Amino acid sequence: MGETTAKELCQRLKAEAMAKQDIDVNSDLRLRILDYLITRDLADKKFEQILRARITDPDPAKQESKLICADILKEWENRSS
Repeated sequence: MGETTAKELCQRLKAEAMAKQDIDVNSDLRLRILDYLITRDLADKKFEQILRARITDPDPAKQESKLICADILKEWENRSS
């Protein structure tokens, strides 16, 4: 079985988030970020670049999305362990 693609990971994370059924502002933002990544169907390197770019964005207004992207990147890095 091959390694999980970025799109597959995001689809799984979205399904898990939706299954929790406690939609709030943060989970809504998480779903929007995951939808963005799913629709782009990015190559692995580009997926990581986009996440790292957001994580390192100095804009304090983007703090919530930075945390979400850091969480997604952590899941990505741990997907095969």
